[in-house]
Amino acid sequence: MKRYIMTGAPSTGKTTLINALNKKGYTTFEEVSRRVIISEQESNGTRTPWQDVKAFTDTVYDKTINELDVPIKSTAFVDRGLADNIAYLKLQRLSIPEKFLNFDYHNFYHKKVFMLPLWKDIYIQDNQRLQSFEEAERLHVLLMETYQTLGFSLQLLPKQSVEERWKFMRSYIELI
Repeated sequence: MKRYIMTGAPSTGKTTLINALNKKGYTTFEEVSRRVIISEQESNGTRTPWQDVKAFTDTVYDKTINELDVPIKSTAFVDRGLADNIAYLKLQRLSIPEKFLNFDYHNFYHKKVFMLPLWKDIYIQDNQRLQSFEEAERLHVLLMETYQTLGFSLQLLPKQSVEERWKFMRSYIELI
């Protein structure tokens, strides 16, 4: 079984949608990068996208690989895919490690990726989401470019309620 990726810039509704899918009984995986950021903040660490993005993406890579080893037996959704790290590195104009470039994404993830669009009306910053809206706009473009370059098919979700987004997604996925 492969996982469906839900991606997008910060504060586009990914976590809200993941939580709703979890409540519906689907297998979901929370955002690894947010967990890393929280852990770093609690320990006064620097492996964050705004302090040491290289160490941050290395940590996210390792934790994601461990998560990808978890067997799934039904339709599953992830809040951000491993390739999001490529976009974060590009945003900072850093080189992309070979482990990201050579990873077999299509072995673990469905070809269809759900992209949540920037939505200024719901955009908020918090302790783990420090990016300005303008930086989020740049990241959105890089995420789209990254996933398309890797051979994924992007499906942009509408700026609607969680339930409407889910109805839209259902027409594009294989439910098991």
